This record gives sequence, C-alpha cells and structure tokens, in this order.
Amino acid sequence: MKATAATFARYLTKSFAAAVFLAVAVQGAAASQDRTAEASVKSEMPMPQLLGGLMLAEPMTVATAQPFQFGPDFDGYGLVARTAVDAPATPAGVDPMKTAAIIPGVFGSVAIPMRNFPVAGRWAKVYRDISGCTETSCGKNGAALFGLAEDSRDRKFLDKLAVVNRAVNTMIAYRKDQGVYGNLDYWAKPSEILSRGAGDCEDFAILKMSALIKAGVPAQSMSLVVLQDASRGVFHAVLSVATQSGTFILDNLSNQVLRDGALKSYVPLYSFSTDRAWIHGARAGSEQIASAGNNFAAIAPGEGPLAQ
Repeated sequence: MKATAATFARYLTKSFAAAVFLAVAVQGAAASQDRTAEASVKSEMPMPQLLGGLMLAEPMTVATAQPFQFGPDFDGYGLVARTAVDAPATPAGVDPMKTAAIIPGVFGSVAIPMRNFPVAGRWAKVYRDISGCTETSCGKNGAALFGLAEDSRDRKFLDKLAVVNRAVNTMIAYRKDQGVYGNLDYWAKPSEILSRGAGDCEDFAILKMSALIKAGVPAQSMSLVVLQDASRGVFHAVLSVATQSGTFILDNLSNQVLRDGALKSYVPLYSFSTDRAWIHGARAGSEQIASAGNNFAAIAPGEGPLAQ
C-alpha cells in the first residue's frame, strides 16, 4: 500500500511539472506572438508627435533654468548672466525639448522637458506680461516694488534675492484665488496682483520673478515650481533661482532665502521658465514621491489640503 501511494505521488509530481512546463511554453509562445503583432502595428501606425494640452511657444535656443556664470568679481554669489558667446554650443539639429532629455531638477528631482502641457495656458498668459509693469504703470505698489528692484541691481546676489523676497512677502496679503478672483485656481499677471494687493502662493512667485528681472536676474535662471508639501499635505508654489552655487528658493512662507536641499518636504510636480515646461519625478530609490496622479490641471496650489 505504501509503495502504491509513493508511486502515485511521484506520478502526480511528474504530471504537475509537465503541466507547468507546457503552460509556460504556451504562454511564452503567445507572448512572443503578441510582441511581434505589437511591433508590426507600431511600425505601421505613426505615433502622434504631441500629446494634448496647449503647446508653449517655440523653444528658445538658450537652455531653460540656465545657471549663472561666474563673473570677474565673483564673491561667492555675485554672479553674472551667461552670454551667447560663453554659452555652450548646442549640437546642430538637436532640440532638448524633442529628445526629452532627463536632467537634474530642483529639490533633488529629475526633470523631463515637456513641449506642451495641460496647464501651459496659465503660464503662457502670465509670462507674456511678466515684464509689463513699470515704476509708473502699476500704481503705488508697482512703483515701490520695482523702484526697490532697480535699486537692487548692484547688490550682491543673495542680498538681491532676500530684498525682493521680503518685499513681496510684506507687500502682498495672502488670499486664496477663490476669494480674490472667484476661481479655484487663477494665475494672475503682475499688474493684477499689484492692483489687488493680494494673491496666493503662485502669485507671490510670479511677482518675485517679475521684480528680479528688473533687478537684473536673467529670466532663464528662474522657474515657477508647483509642488506638493508633504509635511502639510497641500499643493504649493515657489520661485526657484538656479546658480552654479546651487538652487535658491523664494517662498511666501518665509522671508529667508534657502537652498532647495534644505526643504526636505517639498516634492516638485511641474515647473515653468520662460517658454519651457518640465514635469518632475523622483530619483531611483528616493523616499519622496508626489501623489498627484496624472491630473495636473486639477492641482490648485495654495487652495487647501490634497484631495483624499
């Protein structure tokens, strides 16, 4: 009886092994056929060049968020803008927007250039008017801010950032877009922000960018960054300034200008600079991953906690 049971057990084991082998073989053959068919379809069907959203303006030849170059009187942060002669040559026929090269991003992220983007319309409207204010065209607030910015042109770099950051944080009252414009998320032009004297976090960042341009900081070195603040559970926006000494953050939550590495809870989602846009991702092995899904258009920085 024992011998019969043992023989039967061995038979079942061999049968099971044979069945598994057959199933794997059949599955592998089917997968191979599927891959062949898929490759055939891809070769016959042209893939779309652009995927939805509103396309930004034609990319400029200069790299976005381009760092400052050290000047002859460099004192640690006194940096000057890189000129066309000094800029590294771009290989002929290579457009980083088309190749979608992954580059180091703010807050330790990786950044992927996007030629068009679902929320690009908000930024395009703002950037067209980023330099629209003068000392006389935007009322008392405009005269005060841009007069201060002009006076800061000869200051050291970090002093310049600190003066503008504190000035905007003091001048503008924080109010949600719903209360100011009647919309959940409205990206205002500098003239609108100054005339109302109020705005939310991205409005602070936009106004700081406008003032720093007046103060002599190249627009290509600055980015409006929309992020997730993991510590507070909210979406937020800040202004980042890229330099060869690191990236500095101007935030409406602090009058202190910090390096991006000091803000561990900030996880970038997407950013804009001049006529370019990026989406941001976490490096391999990173513990910080933003939980925004794919619906970037639904993100309203500064408008309350994340949807559960």
